[in-house]
Amino acid sequence: MNQEARDKLVEAELAGVKQIKGNFSHSGGRCALGVLGFGLGNNNAKELMIKYGFIEHKLCKCPLLNTDLDTYSCSTRMTETQLVVHMNDDHSMSFLDIARKFPEPTNG
Repeated sequence: MNQEARDKLVEAELAGVKQIKGNFSHSGGRCALGVLGFGLGNNNAKELMIKYGFIEHKLCKCPLLNTDLDTYSCSTRMTETQLVVHMNDDHSMSFLDIARKFPEPTNG
C-alpha cells in the first residue's frame, strides 16, 4: 500500500464515510477496499493494485499478530488486498487505523 492509498483512507475517515463490512459498497457505505476502488470504474482490481502500490503476489502478516488484539488467530499469511479486507472486516479497524497500521513496504 502506497502513501496515496493511506491518504485516501484518512480522507474517508475525516469525511465521515460510513464504513461497512463484507461488501465493497452498500447503502452509502464502503469498506476500505471500496474507498480505494471508488471512482476507478467497475471495481477494477488490477487498476486498484497499480494505483495504490499493492503487489499482486506479495504475502504479508496482520500487524495485530501476536498482540492482545489477535482475536482471529492472525497467523496465516495473506496478500496485501486480503489483508486490507481482514483488517476492515475481521478486526473492525477504522479507515484511519488501517492506514496507520498497514505494514510498511519492505525490500524482498
